[in-house]
Amino acid sequence: MNLTGKKIALVVNDYDKRALAAADRLHQWCADNAVSIHSVKDDAPSDLVVALGGDGTIIRAVHEFSDGDIPVLGVKFGRLGFLSGAPAEELLVAVEAALRGKAEIERRALLRVDAYAGQQHLGTHYALNEALVGRHSDSQVISTRLNINNHTVYQLRGDGIIVATATGSTAYALSAGGPILSPESSAMVLVPLASHTLISRAIVTAPKDVVRIDMPDPDHAGASLSIDGTVVIDNVYLERSNPCIEQHLTHIEVCIASNHWVSLVKTSSRLFFDTLATEFYRHED
Repeated sequence: MNLTGKKIALVVNDYDKRALAAADRLHQWCADNAVSIHSVKDDAPSDLVVALGGDGTIIRAVHEFSDGDIPVLGVKFGRLGFLSGAPAEELLVAVEAALRGKAEIERRALLRVDAYAGQQHLGTHYALNEALVGRHSDSQVISTRLNINNHTVYQLRGDGIIVATATGSTAYALSAGGPILSPESSAMVLVPLASHTLISRAIVTAPKDVVRIDMPDPDHAGASLSIDGTVVIDNVYLERSNPCIEQHLTHIEVCIASNHWVSLVKTSSRLFFDTLATEFYRHED
C-alpha cells in the first residue's frame, strides 16, 4: 500500500525533550514517505492522529482532532500508560502499521455532558475520562444531589462528584476511591469527593443510565464543571464577572454518548490488565 497522500495530525508534549526529538524523527519519516503532517486542525480530515507524550497529551489530541472515525495513536515516553498504543522505540513502526490499517483499534466510550442554568441549556461537552462537578477553590463545600434515571440516590456535602467512563476509571476516579473497570465497558462510575456523608460510596451504572447532578443549595453553589481536567464553567467566576447574574450552573445531565466515541490505536502486545499489573501492582519476582 502506497502511503503517498496520507495525512497525520500531530500533538506533542512541548515540555518533554524526548517527545520533541521523536516529533523530529516523525517529520523526517513523513517527508521520506510523502505523508503530510500538521499540528493545526483544518478542513481536510486526517488519516491518523499521533500524540507524543503522556495520557494528558493523548486526551488533548482527542479533544483537538478526533471525531471518532479518526484513529488516535498515543506514544508515551517512560512507562506505558493506559491510553498509549505503542512504546517510544516503536513509534515509526506503529505509525506505518496504523496508516496501512494493520493496527488494532479499540473503540472507547465518551460521556455526553449537558450543563444547565435552570431551564437554560449552557452547552454540551464530551469527556473521555471524566466530568467533575466540584467546588471552586474559594468555596469550602458544595451541596450536590445525585439522581439516576429520575430516582434520587443521595444528597451530600463535600468537594463534589466525579462521573467517569471506564477509560477514566484508572484516572481521577481511581484516586478518589473508585473501582477499576475494563476499558471495553460502557458503564459510568460515580465517585463522591471528600464527602461529609459517611454512607456515600462509588456507584457503577448500566450503559443506558442517565445521571443528573443538582446543586440544590444556593448558599453552597460555588461549583465548577470540569471536563477531562479542564474547567468549562465556573460559577464563582461568573458571579464575580457579572454581579447581577441570576442564572449560573444549576445541574448537569450525563450519559454515555450514543453517537460519539474515540478510536485508539493499539500496536503493542501489552493488554489492559498487563498494564494494570505493571502500573499499580508492580512487584519483584
